[in-house]
Amino acid sequence: MELHQLRYLLSLSKTLNFTRAAEDCNVSQPALSRAIAQLEAELGGELFRRERSLTHMTEFGNTVLPELRRCYEASINAKAVAREFLKEGHSPLNLAMSRTIEMELLSPFLAELYEAFPKIEIKVSRGPSEEISEKLKSGDAEVGISGPLTDSWDRFEARKLYEQQFGVLLCRDHKLSQKNHIELSDLAEERLLSCPKSSMSEMLEGKLRELGAVKVSRHEVSQLDDMPGLVQAHFGVGLWPTTRKHTENFKVSEVDGVDMKRWIHVHTVFGRRLTAGAAALVTLLRAQDWAPRQEQHQGCMESVH
Repeated sequence: MELHQLRYLLSLSKTLNFTRAAEDCNVSQPALSRAIAQLEAELGGELFRRERSLTHMTEFGNTVLPELRRCYEASINAKAVAREFLKEGHSPLNLAMSRTIEMELLSPFLAELYEAFPKIEIKVSRGPSEEISEKLKSGDAEVGISGPLTDSWDRFEARKLYEQQFGVLLCRDHKLSQKNHIELSDLAEERLLSCPKSSMSEMLEGKLRELGAVKVSRHEVSQLDDMPGLVQAHFGVGLWPTTRKHTENFKVSEVDGVDMKRWIHVHTVFGRRLTAGAAALVTLLRAQDWAPRQEQHQGCMESVH
């Protein structure tokens, strides 16, 4: 059912004359007749009895007319609300992010968006790659910022931003914090703390099993910021982005011989039109020079060792 069909129907219901209704709607009489016939076929009954001098609505037409009028008016109202919304500068932005990405990293970009769209409305969700994939596919998120997505859907578009390095978060009084280098074997007896469905922790567990560990003890925290408290309580050692801030009570160490890096991407869906705010954010992220961040990571790790 098309909006123009309803407009033609309402005009014809007033004039009861195909020629005058066509003139009112600024279309040809055959075009209006075809649209009414298509609407009748879709609804499954005649709306009008066509007589040269006395065209009139059928009982079926009179029955469905009020609902069709409400549909048309609701659509018109929706368009008016949309125009007013956009005219006032609203620009919704639904963003899905990995739990390990610092919000401070996005703050400069969000500040620029706020200047361009003073009434921008941002909704941020956090989760593993599986959840980010589902949100992008369903349209609940326009932009995803995370590591590689595990879903191989061919409509995903990904652009590399920067490389994220992980290490082991330790208390300063932990025995491993006294070592200049941590070996994989050093973690065999440790409890690992990570976010749920963490690909990094799954990789590390696999490495430990290859090393001969019979059982790897692992605990999950839904929020990354909860991890330091558990580490300080000697509940385990955490998997932590090396550039993420922490207090002087902690130390982040890399594990020798284990690649704990991943590329962070900005993800969108090919062919799907982005809102102005989302499109602006993607442009800002892609235009950013991420090399200084890589240098920051190197500086953090050199200070650790």
